[in-house]
Amino acid sequence: MSFFSRLKSLIKKEPEEQIAGYSVTELKTIFTSSFTNINSRLPEYPKSTSLEGLGIPAFYSSFLIDNKDIQIFLALTESNFKYKSEKIFNGLPAKQYVSEEIKEQLVFFTSTREFNSTTVRMVTNSVDFMNIISREKLVVPPPWIAFEGYNPSWWGGDMQGAQGYYNDNYFLPFFTQLSDLEKKEYYARFEAADEWIESLNVMYGDE
Repeated sequence: MSFFSRLKSLIKKEPEEQIAGYSVTELKTIFTSSFTNINSRLPEYPKSTSLEGLGIPAFYSSFLIDNKDIQIFLALTESNFKYKSEKIFNGLPAKQYVSEEIKEQLVFFTSTREFNSTTVRMVTNSVDFMNIISREKLVVPPPWIAFEGYNPSWWGGDMQGAQGYYNDNYFLPFFTQLSDLEKKEYYARFEAADEWIESLNVMYGDE
């Protein structure tokens, strides 16, 4: 082996960034059409980020749902798109769906490895589908589920680590857009202790 051949073998190409289980190059191949309903307003929740700066005419969104609700998300997917293909990413299937009639695409993968919940990471150019997900009110499991045994009196302030990430990216955007009635239903669904209700009221400014 020549010197240059050995040198080349030592230089390893950095893996391309993955978004929802797909590389930027793959997403550029999948998302070739601009938003079909760009005049439609994106929902406040789940939060989304435009990927147009990467040359991908689509939005990225990551959100948590209760493990029991994954079938609801999959049913919404199947009713709005047609399954096309999938690949394995970090041991999990990353799936591609398409609505050929209106040139809308969806790629996503789900994981149950975080916060005792199901994490959905997806990329889509369908504003309508984002709004469908929002109207369905798929819930983020509360802190006492995400962090079993966590003391409610510790919740709040400038949280760091896993608690801060969960709150800033998932729980806070979800919980603060609930109405008072929806919060009561939420507490009932997850059997919230009085200490947790009081802690969340203090944290998020409710009386």
